[in-house]
Amino acid sequence: MKKLFAILMSIALLIGSIVFSTDNKVEASENEVRAAWISTVFNIDWPSKGSRGNAEVQKREYINLINRLKGAGINTVVVQVRPESDAIYRSKINPWSRFLTGTQGKDPGYDPLDFIIRESHNRGLKVHAWFNPYRASIYSDISNTSPSNYLNIHRDWVVNFNGKWYYDPGLPQVRKYIVDTVTEVVNNYDIDGVHFDDYFYPGAGFNDSKSYAKYGSGDKSAWRRENVNTMIREVHDSVREINPNIVFGVSPAGIWRNKRNDPRGSNTGGNESYSSHYADTRYWIKNGLVDYVVPQVYWRIGHPVADYETLVKWWSEQVRGTNVDLYIGQGIYKNGQSEYGGENVAAQIKRQIQINRKYPDVKGSIYFSAKDIVNISQVYNDLKSLYLNNQGNQNSGNQGNQPSKPGVRLPYQNQMSGRNRAETAVKISQKSWKNKADSVVLVNGEELLNAVASSTLASKMDAPILLKFGGKISNSTINEIKRLKAKKLIIVGDKKSITEVDSRRITSMISGITVDRINSSNPQIVSNAIAKRLDGASTAYIASEEALVDALSISAKAGKERAPIIISSKNNISNENINYLKNNNIKNIYFIGGTSVLSDNVIKKIENSLGINLNGKRIHGSNRIETNSKVIEDFYKEKFSSKAFVTRSDAPIDAITVSVFAQKNNSPIILAGNSVSQYQRNILEPRAVSLLYKVGGNINQNSYSIIHRLLGGEMK
Repeated sequence: MKKLFAILMSIALLIGSIVFSTDNKVEASENEVRAAWISTVFNIDWPSKGSRGNAEVQKREYINLINRLKGAGINTVVVQVRPESDAIYRSKINPWSRFLTGTQGKDPGYDPLDFIIRESHNRGLKVHAWFNPYRASIYSDISNTSPSNYLNIHRDWVVNFNGKWYYDPGLPQVRKYIVDTVTEVVNNYDIDGVHFDDYFYPGAGFNDSKSYAKYGSGDKSAWRRENVNTMIREVHDSVREINPNIVFGVSPAGIWRNKRNDPRGSNTGGNESYSSHYADTRYWIKNGLVDYVVPQVYWRIGHPVADYETLVKWWSEQVRGTNVDLYIGQGIYKNGQSEYGGENVAAQIKRQIQINRKYPDVKGSIYFSAKDIVNISQVYNDLKSLYLNNQGNQNSGNQGNQPSKPGVRLPYQNQMSGRNRAETAVKISQKSWKNKADSVVLVNGEELLNAVASSTLASKMDAPILLKFGGKISNSTINEIKRLKAKKLIIVGDKKSITEVDSRRITSMISGITVDRINSSNPQIVSNAIAKRLDGASTAYIASEEALVDALSISAKAGKERAPIIISSKNNISNENINYLKNNNIKNIYFIGGTSVLSDNVIKKIENSLGINLNGKRIHGSNRIETNSKVIEDFYKEKFSSKAFVTRSDAPIDAITVSVFAQKNNSPIILAGNSVSQYQRNILEPRAVSLLYKVGGNINQNSYSIIHRLLGGEMK
């Protein structure tokens, strides 16, 4: 981060400027990360110093801040949760931060991080928890620190350097303390990422002679770098073990090494993080110790010793061919030449982002800091034009087909997507069950009708639906069952579908969990077995085994009502399912799908068996998307929804796994195809949604963008 007390590099400046045409713009990826650092230290960004001790004011300030950030196109916030050896979250390890109340250790009266995550996610913003790993106190005088602070409990762990206190990176106890601090947050909060800045060793003169004498050997610089490497590796592995969907990233200083000192370095001449902070970022990238890296390229285009594009190009070459994502740290706090020795990075921000977009390995930007986005009108307007206006042009499609709702507020957006369908199910589970779930439903992802029928049982049990694909059950799925502290595993499918080996693997890794199996892979039998587990149902939905997607369109509504989804063949419904309807006196029955998949013979058989008239109870359209639209029209009468979920029409498993989340909010699932028909437009256009989730990958972007705009409107 910006070094508040650092001496700025004194160098000669180039006269003139580099011409960079913005006429030939490089379009942004739809997944471009557009993030802002929110500093809590010194109350830089949030909360304000004047709000200390006032929870309600702090909440209003945060909501106002993220609404403004969202308005500029920001989609991720990187919030400083550990500014010193403290916490802005409820912790058993670290005391409450002084920047909340004015007194370290004093309870602010609410859990700020829980509030931050909830309000941010409601607006479609991801949240990365930002830690300063080694910083112990920003003040030399530590008499006002909390007695419970590890700085006081273990004074032998800290060193005073240039008027500040730091934990000694050479101590194994310190590494464990840092890992424990991070994992406490990973275990207890629904964060999307863990983030470290550039505070490692504070300088070459750091007095670590005692730890070196006890634990060190050989070249001291190499030993220091290995201490930091080990800490990074242990944090990465711990986060991955707890929740592999939480990413871990680091933001080092912008120059790793200069080429004159290492031929692998950049063609620059500035301060090297390799030797000043002992941060070997290139090693972390090449060895997969981080998921993303954010070099602080806080210099202007054309800088004589640290040219912006030279560094962007160098960093993009380092991540190429690895699994590490690259975002650029943008120094927009440099706003005005007099204060920053000739640097006015804020004035160049549009040109810098266009440079970033020239390099495919650059996946986005993080801005230091949030207050500079909202307070510098030029920066705010530049980002808005780059992100929102550009996005609008990018996704506009046929202008004659645009929804006619000018001037309305569009839904906030969020995404739940993993590397595959099983991991998307894990993502959904993590989003909807933030703490625990007593039960989990496990389904073979290739037996889609069984999964559809299971959605109502999962809703009744308040259980996520997790998936098995291919060979053995994935570690991420098992880790999610562990995280949920589930006591019961309900397996849907016979022993060929989900084997005894699968079952034993789970029970051996999760002590105390019991297994309950619905032992069939025949969807009609499975749907009957699930129906019998639903007490007091007054409604039933009949769906054809030939039309899976029709069935999934009703899954969230069926789950809300605890109503069974009965699977039938095209021309006949089993006697067992007829008997279920009769024995439970269910007369409110809907048929999902047209006659091409569910014939009138099925309806007549049920009418004759139950002695009722079911005329008009068929819900269908000309195709799966129109049937889905008809379900929304008939069963979601309220025109406003707090949430809605968009999934691919040809990837129905995502809609199934999200159905339990959707029913919790009485929210529709919307199928997106390769285009948006006039019928689908007519159904969606009168509606409004506050938060729109994109579920799963490879959704047609043009269709999604049209649906997003159609759902704009007045938010309740």
